Amino acid sequence: MPGILYHLSFAEEVYRKLDTVTQLNKVDFMAGNLIPDLATNKQESHYRKKASVGIFLVPEMELVKKDLFKPEDPIKFGMYCHLYLDYYFIEEFLIPEFIWDVEKMKVINPRNNMNWNVKTFFSHSGMYGAYTEINQLMLRDGHVSLDTVKEIPDILPSTGIPIFDTRRNKTWKEELEEYLVQKKEYTGEIFDYDRLWSCIERIAMQFVQEISR
Repeated sequence: MPGILYHLSFAEEVYRKLDTVTQLNKVDFMAGNLIPDLATNKQESHYRKKASVGIFLVPEMELVKKDLFKPEDPIKFGMYCHLYLDYYFIEEFLIPEFIWDVEKMKVINPRNNMNWNVKTFFSHSGMYGAYTEINQLMLRDGHVSLDTVKEIPDILPSTGIPIFDTRRNKTWKEELEEYLVQKKEYTGEIFDYDRLWSCIERIAMQFVQEISR
């Protein structure tokens, strides 16, 4: 559900925290964090099930862990990291951040009382545009380095798992470049940047604590 820069920023945050306790090949780990979104079958690559609010789908984390929780394999471990963020970002940020009036198909932001119909909210004039607003702020604040981005290959490595190796034609770098050329001014109407990044930091800490047990 979060975009490319969010997954890369989360992966950077996790890597920094893990670097003192385990050795990971950073490029492979970062690449793994991008692979699930390249699959042509998102239903299977994201192990989807209904979230606590039914208009969302989240990964079935028990199955994800069984298949991909392999710290000795930085690519698969990165894929696990990607799906971990998807699950907790939806359940612990997106869902609590708004009021979801499913009956009226409305989304309400309690911070400013703005509201959208569901179709508009899940569009480039809604949530996806808000992601784009924050991209530049995440780069500005060093949450992800473009030097790191340059090290990751355009064509990501194979995983040996057909679901993940059957991929769309557009590369992740082509998609990222499309986002970065959109210099949308930050308005904060949908997402509060500080609240969003604080949630990502908290999920990263939670991830590291869980795997360090």
